[in-house]
Amino acid sequence: MFSSVGESLTPGLTLRGVLAKPAEREEAAAAMAFDEEEAAALLLAVPSDLDFRTDAVVCVYLGERPTEGWGLDLQTASLVDGELRILARETRPRGTVNQVVTYPADCGVLNRDGLPPGQLAVRADDTISDEFIVAGEVTVPDAEAAP
Repeated sequence: MFSSVGESLTPGLTLRGVLAKPAEREEAAAAMAFDEEEAAALLLAVPSDLDFRTDAVVCVYLGERPTEGWGLDLQTASLVDGELRILARETRPRGTVNQVVTYPADCGVLNRDGLPPGQLAVRADDTISDEFIVAGEVTVPDAEAAP
């Protein structure tokens, strides 16, 4: 699914869409990439227009699902009390669906300079239900370490 992200709630931290399909992950996770090699583990193909001197890729994975009809769309990102909070819209199957294993996920791009270096907690919640989706922790490199 390609992202149609919205604006950030934190000045200087803008979440925008990335035209790349997320890699399949069996487990739910939140992950970030700060260089092309890391991004290659998160995306099926890394877009050539990403500039990792200024960009970071953030992905949220729902993990393996037994049917079609699941989806995820990242909406906004903000820093709250030292935690990166992502609001996303999780869609669930309705009606009759095919029994096919799927791996719903979505990714977006954040500007690196809006992220504090060091360990950063990441949490994703649903925009409609306020339900918890997934949490994780990433290491944000110093800005001087940008490729």
